[in-house]
This record gives sequence, structure tokens and C-alpha cells, in this order.
Amino acid sequence: MLSTTLERRFEQRLAELATQWRGQTPPPLSMAAAAVVWALEADREITDIPKQLDALADELSAWAIGEGLPQPLSIEAVSRGFVALGFRGETDNYYDPRNSFLAEVITRRVGIPITLSVIFIELAQRFGLTCEGVNFPGHFLVRYRGADGVGHLDPFHGCQWLDDRGLQQLLHRVRGTQSRLSAEDLATAGTGDIVARMLRNLCNIALKAKDWITALRTLRMLVIVNPDDAQAGRDIGLLYLQLERWGEALTWLESHKRRVASDAERQSLEPSIIEAKKALAQWN
Repeated sequence: MLSTTLERRFEQRLAELATQWRGQTPPPLSMAAAAVVWALEADREITDIPKQLDALADELSAWAIGEGLPQPLSIEAVSRGFVALGFRGETDNYYDPRNSFLAEVITRRVGIPITLSVIFIELAQRFGLTCEGVNFPGHFLVRYRGADGVGHLDPFHGCQWLDDRGLQQLLHRVRGTQSRLSAEDLATAGTGDIVARMLRNLCNIALKAKDWITALRTLRMLVIVNPDDAQAGRDIGLLYLQLERWGEALTWLESHKRRVASDAERQSLEPSIIEAKKALAQWN
């Protein structure tokens, strides 16, 4: 179980997140993505993340000068520089939680597709280039938009450029050979989409490790980033149940029950709600 001090600190971080996400405009991508670390380390400071990214851009610029590349740097130059700086996909220990933490990926220069993509987008922006996240199934990508055209690249695999055939082949690896590429597969991922996907990734890692506390924290953060994620509310209730925190479990499960439209889903919640009520009654 969490110590009272650690739990209080995490609740303070939740309040910070709620303030950051309250307005119509989401927080800056780098800060929003870096905050994911609070699910595991609520005391970790992230205020220097922009400076770390600035330093990376300076390092890439110095590399480009050494290579004799023309200024301003093209997207191809930034892609080459990203690889030259040592950034690569983590293949030895893909599910290491550190791969989901932006500061760790900046330092270690290995990560999963989504964290590498965030760093690439931020670096490209510092060179006046427009890139955005792509919520590709099972493998996050980057889309470049410029006067010279539009293209998709994969920072996890050496910033490989993917044409339509490459995208289709990637989809086959993720969903099977019968799948067909659609516009939905190439949907733009805004800051909220990116952070929500990062939190879900980390939650799944924690669940596999039976780390209920970290899984719970990721979902508590997720409902701030995406209040419409009804599944997260249900899962929070079930995790509180797993942790035998009956009052919180009952609150979240009953709230979810009121939100769902399906009679079958409401009925599926009843055993858990009854379990929480019986446990609470024993303490009263």
C-alpha cells in the first residue's frame, strides 16, 4: 500500500494536472507527456524538460554543421540527426516503464514509438518544421507537413519513411493480412490523444506486473486528460476493489453505473458493487 505521504503527493499532482487541463487549450505537448512519470514517481520534477529538448536541438544543430548540411535544416536532415544522436527503439526490454517517461528517453535515448515520436515532434518544431502525431494502430507514427509535401515516418525504426505500401505492411503486422488501411488508421493525435495513449500503455504494463497502485494512478490521471473515457472510471473502481479500498471502489463503480447506457453492463457491475457494500457494512 502507499504511504500517506506518497499518496498525498500524488493527489497534489492530480490537482496540478486538473489545473493544466481545465482550459480549452491543452498544456504544451512536452510538459503534458513528461507528466506521465507522476504515475510512478510523484516527486519527479519535469520543469526542465523544455531546456533538455533545447539542448538536444543544439546538439543536432552542431551535428548538422559538422556534416556540412545546409541551413535551415530539412526534415530529412532532422531525421538523420535524430538517429545520429543515438535515438532508437527499445527492443531488448520494450515494456520497461522507463520507456514511457520522456525524461528517461531523452537521457537514455531509447524508447517506445510514442515517446520517441514526441521527442521528434518537439525537435522538428525547434527547426521550424511542422510534425504531428499519428494514432496508428499498435505503433505510433509521425506525420510531416511542409511545402515539399506530406509524409509519414517511424522514429522507432530509424526514422524510416513509410509510403502507402509501407503503411499497409505495418498495418498487416499489427492487425493481420486481411486488414485494409483507412483514414481512421492515420488520424491525427492531439496532445490529449497522445497523453491518453501513453497512460493506457503504462497502465497495461502495470496490470501485467500486478502493480495495482501504478495502474490506478495512471487511470486517475487519464480521467483528467480524457473525462469522457467511461471505461477508465469502471477500471478505477475495480482496482480500488482489488486494493480493498471499499469506499472509493463503491463511489467509482456506482458513478460508472449511472453513466452507462447498457443494461447488460450495469448488471455486470452489480457483483462488484455488492462486494464493496458488504465489506463496508462490516466496518460500520
